[in-house]
Amino acid sequence: MRTTPLGTTGEAVSAICLGPMYFGSRVDRETSFDLLDRYYEAGGRFLDTANNYATWLEGYDEPKSEPLLSDWLDERGVRDEMTIATKLGFNYGDLPQSLDPDLVESEIDNSLERLGIDTIDLLYAHVDDYDTPQEETMRAFQRAIDAGKVRHLGASNFLGWRLARANRIAEEQGLTPYQCAQPRFSYYVPNRDADFGNQLEPTDELLSYCEYEDLTVLPYSPTLSGCYGRDDRGIPPQYVNTENRVKRDIVSEIAERKGLNGNQVVLAWMAARDQPTVPVIGVSTEAQLEQNLAALDVEFTDEERRRLDSVETMGVFPWRE
Repeated sequence: MRTTPLGTTGEAVSAICLGPMYFGSRVDRETSFDLLDRYYEAGGRFLDTANNYATWLEGYDEPKSEPLLSDWLDERGVRDEMTIATKLGFNYGDLPQSLDPDLVESEIDNSLERLGIDTIDLLYAHVDDYDTPQEETMRAFQRAIDAGKVRHLGASNFLGWRLARANRIAEEQGLTPYQCAQPRFSYYVPNRDADFGNQLEPTDELLSYCEYEDLTVLPYSPTLSGCYGRDDRGIPPQYVNTENRVKRDIVSEIAERKGLNGNQVVLAWMAARDQPTVPVIGVSTEAQLEQNLAALDVEFTDEERRRLDSVETMGVFPWRE
């Protein structure tokens, strides 16, 4: 599997990241191990979990994804080959939603214990916290880095100006900056009034900041639960608009021409963006995983790329520049 640069770290990660959100809960242990094995066999070396996966499911009050990954890493003996990302900040159990320094430090230790590893390769602030001064959070992260518990930092569900502000503080204070952003990002663009709770779509401001500062973008929910390639799933309600109907037709036409599934077209478009972009995929079957991984083999003609990148050139939105 080809790789993509991780920010300005000088390191690279697998071009598609596997997100085992429901491994150990909705996806049983045997199936989870099979999926992890197949991803590894395909050359994948990048796993993305979180300290609260998936405690919102009924009957799963304790995190299950991190412990399952710990068992897989231990049984397969591949820890040194893998880039392990996890996150903290969202509420679960008795913990509040917060990036308070004490919580940051305790949750890093809890994740290390659940994962059975000494160092988290990439730690995300899973959600922003406007009540805790950003400098305090960044200093807590730095203490973990200095102690060898964390290597790199990422920001998920951040607004562009907040990410820029945090990294400016880091630069001014000699602290480690965020190297990547993880927004809810897909090919369809949501309506202006769409509400996803604490999940944030990337604004133009966020993407332009990441591009200018060479931060990697790691979209989650890149295929919107597979809606681009399933006849039984239309455009999600938050995305129903004229522009996305045009995008749907473009994806369908290119997919049919190439003998692909629409989800593969979208993942291929995302992974081939000029701005370093690593889709984080969630799967529950080997067929889904194989389909997603095959997206890395898709190549677009210049005309296909032009059509995917911009519907304006079709004359549909002539007022846009």
